[in-house]
Amino acid sequence: MESFDPCTFFKSDELISFGVSTEAQDFTQVSFQPGCTWNGEKQDIALQKNADETVESLEKGGSFDEYTRINVAGRDAARMIVSGATGQGSCITVVSAGDGIVLYQLVGYMRDSVADPCGDLEKIANQTASRLPA
Repeated sequence: MESFDPCTFFKSDELISFGVSTEAQDFTQVSFQPGCTWNGEKQDIALQKNADETVESLEKGGSFDEYTRINVAGRDAARMIVSGATGQGSCITVVSAGDGIVLYQLVGYMRDSVADPCGDLEKIANQTASRLPA
């Protein structure tokens, strides 16, 4: 997990297919969860890593509108909507990777600019999670 770089994870053609720029911008809101974001016309996609949490520990320690355990590309994962964000056009998919987790995040510019943010994000996660650290 140490050598995993979320900022170089996505391939250019993947980013284009997600409708976002191929240019990564820093998206490290807290030091223990570094990552990057890519901006698009309707949405932003972000990817962060966290070596301190697991899918299970995050569920126990957080406050969420939704935290539903799912399977992404054969990995333990969860659909997460942070407290107060239901219906706001955003979603986070948490996927186990290495000795921690990777957080995929989709944020629509308007609450209705992405019809199914969690569904769209889970497609992205399922397409790419096989490349995450084992």
